[in-house]
Amino acid sequence: MSDQTINPRRSPRALLAKSGHPGAGPGTLTLVMARAGVGKTAFLTSVGLDALLAGQTVLHVSLEANVEKVRDWYDDLLAELAVREPELSRSAELRLKLERRRHILGFLGGSFGAAKLEHAIGMLGERMDFHPDLILIDRVDLTHATRDEISALKDIATTAACELWASARLYRRAPAARDGHLPGPAEPIEDLVDLAFKLEPEGDKIRLHALKDNDVTADENLNVLLDPTSLLLVPEE
Repeated sequence: MSDQTINPRRSPRALLAKSGHPGAGPGTLTLVMARAGVGKTAFLTSVGLDALLAGQTVLHVSLEANVEKVRDWYDDLLAELAVREPELSRSAELRLKLERRRHILGFLGGSFGAAKLEHAIGMLGERMDFHPDLILIDRVDLTHATRDEISALKDIATTAACELWASARLYRRAPAARDGHLPGPAEPIEDLVDLAFKLEPEGDKIRLHALKDNDVTADENLNVLLDPTSLLLVPEE
């Protein structure tokens, strides 16, 4: 088993790349949207684990859960992947390698902001020689975050030369998205978003939609079903 590149066949990130919707590269913002309880956290964790298994470094920022809980999410997802992908079964050795590539920060109680993230990245670089290839933020409250704040987060990704992925909540009673625009509170900052996806419940599965790809904004059904617990791809029948 290589400690550099492992690409689980059922990771959403790998699938997005095959579908022409990979992470857009350093300095870009990818937004993952869904209603409460649909799987935003699991999806971001699967993106993070996929990057780790590919040899990248990941900074996972949680605004709702403590560090121990986030670590449990990664461990649980790795265990689920190991069932499907035999090459991941040596979990003790692999977990140590992943721990070295990942750092988790918790900002609870509304304590998060772009300035604090920038400071944390600087400290991680100076003290631990840790430089993220991917930053995950779970979850940004777009109903209160200002445009300047989102722009500042994107500037941080540009300076750090990394991808930025963030989750945001959709509200059941919110007005429908206008044609050619992102839904709800994402519309005012849609020009700052490079890629956007929506998770939509469908029976006992989750369907993945692409909402924006650079300059193209639409609701594209990617014809992909995800497991509602792990947010891994549903095995083919």
